Amino acid sequence: MEIQYFLTHEKLVEFSWPPIISEEILLELEKVTVYLKEVYGEGIKEIRKGYNILSLRLYVSISEQDCRDLIKEFKKLPQNDTIPTAITWRLPLVYGGEEGKDLVKLARIHDMDPEEIIQRHSNSVYRLYFYGFLPGFMYLGGMDPKLYTPRKESPERIISKGTVAIGGHQTGIYPMDSPGGWHAIGKCPVNFFDIKSNPPVLIQTGDCIRFVPIESQAFEEIRNLSSQGKYHLTHD
Repeated sequence: MEIQYFLTHEKLVEFSWPPIISEEILLELEKVTVYLKEVYGEGIKEIRKGYNILSLRLYVSISEQDCRDLIKEFKKLPQNDTIPTAITWRLPLVYGGEEGKDLVKLARIHDMDPEEIIQRHSNSVYRLYFYGFLPGFMYLGGMDPKLYTPRKESPERIISKGTVAIGGHQTGIYPMDSPGGWHAIGKCPVNFFDIKSNPPVLIQTGDCIRFVPIESQAFEEIRNLSSQGKYHLTHD
């Protein structure tokens, strides 16, 4: 698989893989991250990742030749079929209504009943590729291709915390009130990001997610428990 680099500064470099959402690339990124931390950890200030990008902020300078040598090292790493620590989390989600105001609109766009949108969305297993946009915002791959929906032409000024939405080929959860251009289909009552926790997010890159449909009464019960720190997510 082709890997390229872009040296923006002597202490900042970006490595890129083919521009697609792919579990194969995710495995490559995880493998390379572990290798870099083990072998060059003392010289690395920060590692950031996207769907096909890995960027390094360094304490030490790096040259063009160093970048080419690193790519050769990446390609010699053993192949992995799975992420050893990955688990599948079950997240409660109330679909439609006030919490998912775009569900009916999406059903019309795709010529489906709202129930079919819910079924397709909740039947998929989503992989967490990375966090971005907002602290705790999950970029999830694995959505049913038939639910692909372009982002809104005019973003909403406020999408409320916990909203689950669809944008393009992705679904995601807003961890806090925020502007956003994705289509809201429901709401999750669980807190996902806490700056006071270590780590501040429970679900890790490479983990999987299944959405479990719940009713409004269960949503309120879980939200109350979660706000008190008494609700614990379950996983396979």
